[in-house]
Amino acid sequence: MMASHARRTVLSQGFAWRKTGTVAGVFAAGAVLLSSCAAPFEAPSDMTEEPPAPPVWTGQPAPPGYDDDHDDDHDEEPTDGPARTLQANLALADGSEIGTVTFTETRDYLRVRAQIRGDSDTVTPGFKGFHIHEFGVCEPDSEAPDGESTGDFLSAGGHLMLEGATHSGTGMSGDLTSLHILEDGTGELVTLTDRVTIDDLLLGDGTSVIVHEGPDNFTNIPDRYVLPDGGSVPDEQTLATGDAGPRIACGVIETR
Repeated sequence: MMASHARRTVLSQGFAWRKTGTVAGVFAAGAVLLSSCAAPFEAPSDMTEEPPAPPVWTGQPAPPGYDDDHDDDHDEEPTDGPARTLQANLALADGSEIGTVTFTETRDYLRVRAQIRGDSDTVTPGFKGFHIHEFGVCEPDSEAPDGESTGDFLSAGGHLMLEGATHSGTGMSGDLTSLHILEDGTGELVTLTDRVTIDDLLLGDGTSVIVHEGPDNFTNIPDRYVLPDGGSVPDEQTLATGDAGPRIACGVIETR
């Protein structure tokens, strides 16, 4: 019934669908007409080749012409003069160095780069708490500033907490992104922070950077968890340490 109706419609308009060539001609004419009516933004391109693929950097060194900041919206120009850079040499309690951390000043923030060169016997794989601590003293088997406990690198004090900062929201001033150590004991991290400045790191007797044995939970303790004594969470220990555990490496932050 539908085919019959269509045939009647076509015939009433003076078309005769009797030859294959006639049908093909009708469709070809329609295609030309549609292409000539394309919207301006659909105009065919005159490109004869595909655009070259953007450079991909898969390791070091960068290929010639690669712009390290080609996709970075941050302005890394220093405020005044050349950018200042600080460095900390990370060492274990036995004195063996396992890496470096550099702090590079930009106009609006610090770029922090940590490079770990340990091995699976000295630095276990997994996420590690990574923080700036309040004193530039890295002594193994030392006493905490409050005199209440002893342990490796407790001389560095607690996490850096600048005046006016609070635990809530963004956390402590010295909190940094956690390090991820690979199975072979190596790792690398590049992160940014706008909660401290180069001058903050050099205040008083200076500051240090610590790598912890375990991950930092950044006080992310859901309300459904409770302490054995019914106390509220996160408690003071979590607020102060992020439950990252013992300190396994420390480095004093100094001018490079």
